Amino acid sequence: MRIWHVLIVEDEEPARRLMKRYLQQIPNLAIEEAENGEQAMKKLEERNWDIVFLDIEMPGVDGIALMHFAQSLPSPPAVIFTTAYAEHAVKAFEGGAVDYLLKPFSFERLRQAVERAQRSPLAAPSRSLTGKLAIPRKEGHIILSYSEIVGVRVADRTLSIESHTGQVYETRAYTLQQIEERLPYPPFLRIARDALINLDAVQEVLPWFSGRFKVILRSGTIYMCSREYAPQLLRAVGLRE
Repeated sequence: MRIWHVLIVEDEEPARRLMKRYLQQIPNLAIEEAENGEQAMKKLEERNWDIVFLDIEMPGVDGIALMHFAQSLPSPPAVIFTTAYAEHAVKAFEGGAVDYLLKPFSFERLRQAVERAQRSPLAAPSRSLTGKLAIPRKEGHIILSYSEIVGVRVADRTLSIESHTGQVYETRAYTLQQIEERLPYPPFLRIARDALINLDAVQEVLPWFSGRFKVILRSGTIYMCSREYAPQLLRAVGLRE
């Protein structure tokens, strides 16, 4: 499942805390915060963001200036303004914001703004299978293209990355969440807290105990899908609408 990277830029701590609490109720969002414009600029330069919530009125670098900065980046995010003043909405839309939230706003209104941003072509595009993963070895690195990876598991902080040839590479250089964020959905899907798979490598999906499913890859390797992740798996392989 795709993870959407969201940055909250808000100089008032109570408002920032409320927005984060709302966003944490929406699945598949990775949320970070910036308490002023200068901090936000650093974060915007450090990585690609899908959605950025910008307070318009902040000391120093304000929201309008930050939006123009974000739009200059190679992969600009979708911007949602937050403001206590309705008259700022005109500036927001003229500048290219996908939505604005008038304070105080409800969870439902914020959820609608997130959905609008996710539909926007301004949101960062999904990553492709052309990427590569470098796995450190004692000497040098093993380089796997994303398309070569069929499954990833974690146990005791060690990742086991299985290739299409059946070779398994162990590493502690990444967390499972970091791998999930790098690999594109589709075809990669998280099926348990400790595992994700390449849907293109799936051969069979069998019902198991307690709402779980046994996933058998073409390599013969078995992965277990937990009850929590079962609905996404069943939809992804066409067994449920």
